[in-house]
Amino acid sequence: MVQKKPFLLKFRSCNLYVLLTVCTSLFTDMLVYSIIVPIMPFAIDAIHNGRSPDTVADPYHNEISNSEAVSQDTGVLLALFAAGLLVGSPLLGYAADRMNNRQLPMVAGIAGLLGATLLFLFATKYWELLLARFLQGFSDACVWTLGMCLVADSFPIEELGTQMGRVLVFHSVGLVIGSPVGGALYQHAGYKAPFILCIVLAGIDLILRIFLVERRNKPAEWFLDDATPTAAPSTLVDDAFVEEKPKHEVTYLQLLRQPRLISGMLLSFSNGCVYNVFEPTLTVRLSTEWGYNASQIGLVFLAQVIPTFVATPVSGILSDKFGPKVVCFTNLLGCAITMFLIGIPGRDTAGGIVPLIVIFAIQGFTAFSFVVPVLSEMAYVVQEQNPDGGDSGQGMSYSLFNIAFALGGLVGPLAGGYLFSAVGFFKMCVIVGCFLLACCPYVYIYTGPKGRFIVRPGDREKSTKIDEEIIVNKDADEIVDGRTAEKGTSAA
Repeated sequence: MVQKKPFLLKFRSCNLYVLLTVCTSLFTDMLVYSIIVPIMPFAIDAIHNGRSPDTVADPYHNEISNSEAVSQDTGVLLALFAAGLLVGSPLLGYAADRMNNRQLPMVAGIAGLLGATLLFLFATKYWELLLARFLQGFSDACVWTLGMCLVADSFPIEELGTQMGRVLVFHSVGLVIGSPVGGALYQHAGYKAPFILCIVLAGIDLILRIFLVERRNKPAEWFLDDATPTAAPSTLVDDAFVEEKPKHEVTYLQLLRQPRLISGMLLSFSNGCVYNVFEPTLTVRLSTEWGYNASQIGLVFLAQVIPTFVATPVSGILSDKFGPKVVCFTNLLGCAITMFLIGIPGRDTAGGIVPLIVIFAIQGFTAFSFVVPVLSEMAYVVQEQNPDGGDSGQGMSYSLFNIAFALGGLVGPLAGGYLFSAVGFFKMCVIVGCFLLACCPYVYIYTGPKGRFIVRPGDREKSTKIDEEIIVNKDADEIVDGRTAEKGTSAA
């Protein structure tokens, strides 16, 4: 029985609509993620003092009464996002490789995001904030696992770096808009206003996800051009008589044995750690040392994210043209240097806040530049594990990327919050910088194809042809050796 084509199939299944859906999902998730950063310290402080976050009379002049306790609790709250991502990613990665339709879990993910936003909207207890943040992380796992799979399914592997870079621009836009918009809405319209905005955006995201049609595992005749001649009925073969080959299945253990994938996970962990370590620490430092309010803190965090508008697309293009190793290693090294420097500027140093903002901007540029090529690296690892040309393990590979990022997001705010209280902001930055520096040798050795720091597309093609020739020659030698052995046996 021939299945009926869905309404507006050509538009709903085209690459542009896939990009639009994934970009909107990333934008919404990151806006919801970052919109609470300048708000939560004040909301937690209100809860500590027995008040509802929505009852603050004058949010613009609200001050934190106990910075150390608020810093630690804010770190725990922000880390719960990573915990949700950590729990959701392996489950969704495993399911993504075994489900014909990935649309259902994506719709369930946005429903979870709506539930989390409603919890934030009406929360009066600290545990309610924790639960809401956990649900945010779980729903985000849907986007980062299934969304990246959709992009990888839709575009050739040779241009995945460029496409992933474009997608991550919207990730950056969500981060940029979230903090200042959240701070401004909190000040001028109250605690609930930022979350009402999030509900509206999540509704738009839900509609896009519902109308998406995946090309994967859909009837091939749906996507044939009407002008393309079709085969005569007599040439068709009954599916019941076609012998299906056993499907090759890649496991988590198989993927974790690949040093190239481990290198990508290390970069993802580093990105999650570096980005999240400043949320519970720099926020409190700006409030206590510089006397900044929620809106001003949100504007400072723009310095970290605005450079990613350039960093993500450029690093994706450079990765496709020159290979991932040169992009990842140089930016990781640069990020380590900025971590050593960012703890130096203070209120009394020359230039005041300006040097800190400049270093913060460079740090944001390098941190996002070294993580973009990892998304295409995962696809290359999966390709190597599928000699039959399949895509088994694709969902699991992106779930491992998420797990590594989630661990970084978990360690970053927790360690940052406690180190900030124990040794201060400067020493905390030095410790993180030393960790990044220690990661550089492994990334240099195992990221990208072996043996070359810069790999152009032509070099990859030559390498592939050489590998194919080696395999053919090896097979031919084995056949000759086998025949020689047979002759020797018959002669004897």
